[in-house]
Amino acid sequence: MRIIPVLDLMGGRVVQGIQGARARYQPLRSSLTPSSDPLPVARALQAETNCDTFYIADLDAIEQRADQRSTILALAEGLPVKLWLDAGVSDAEAVPRWLDGGVDRVVVGSETLDSVANLQAIGASYSNEQLVFSLDVQQGQVLSRCAEFRAAPPLSVLERLAAAGWRQVIVLTLNRVGTGSGPDWRLLESARCAFPDLSLIAGGGVRSIEDLHRLSRMGMSGVLLASALHRGWINRRDLHSLTSG
Repeated sequence: MRIIPVLDLMGGRVVQGIQGARARYQPLRSSLTPSSDPLPVARALQAETNCDTFYIADLDAIEQRADQRSTILALAEGLPVKLWLDAGVSDAEAVPRWLDGGVDRVVVGSETLDSVANLQAIGASYSNEQLVFSLDVQQGQVLSRCAEFRAAPPLSVLERLAAAGWRQVIVLTLNRVGTGSGPDWRLLESARCAFPDLSLIAGGGVRSIEDLHRLSRMGMSGVLLASALHRGWINRRDLHSLTSG
């Protein structure tokens, strides 16, 4: 199971995500580094996890403000890892701007997707190796600007994604982000059972190495981590036990 550290970017800094309530986000305070500058934070996370991939959320772009392209390009140049980027992409024309800038996969988030037609156009224009879908869930319902997805049951959207040929999906429970309350086990187990051919990545609420072992036994392909690493709930010794066990 792949460990994927998260960088939430806002105003050129890494911020601490709490339940998707972005008005409350503050510059990161981490046990791994005194800095909230993106590159030092990323290097500290890589040293702790030995990861090969980062998930970056450009929260300014997601909130429809100016994106942080220069910061993201600096990360692409300065890190020997793959970058998955959610920058609020909602149409096929926006994808190559990031792929050409060194991003390995563009994340299409349900939160910023505005139509099924655009989702179909993105899927038809790019390969599964260039894309990841993020199913953004808030209080058990899909968060989306798309009328057909908004407030829908998550499994119904996963069914449409699988039928359309999407193969890699992040299941991100936003109301659990930064809380240490544990993953949304019911949703993740239901999704894993219903869609065995999807590569699923869990996000939100992970609090312990026991959570990671359980996710691995479930057959999750990966997990997004931020707070658990910065607060020391999970450390490099724990992660070594996960990969060696």
